[in-house]
Amino acid sequence: FDQGMFEAAKILFNSISNNAKLASCHLQLGQFKEAVEAARRANAIRTWKECSLACVDKGEFRLAAICGLHIIVSPDHLE
Repeated sequence: FDQGMFEAAKILFNSISNNAKLASCHLQLGQFKEAVEAARRANAIRTWKECSLACVDKGEFRLAAICGLHIIVSPDHLE
């Protein structure tokens, strides 16, 4: 993952069910819908924030809104 081999990392993280890292791989590859699905399985605020910011940066506002809904349920993490 750190070496930029995102396709290989995607296969690895999928096989070991590391959904947070899998979401990051999808984001790096521009696969935003898949990233949101992986974030849903990971269900971690940090992953939701990462997906939300990446989706906003690329203009995927519908997907960013889905991510945002999962962030606002935890008011401690609002910025």
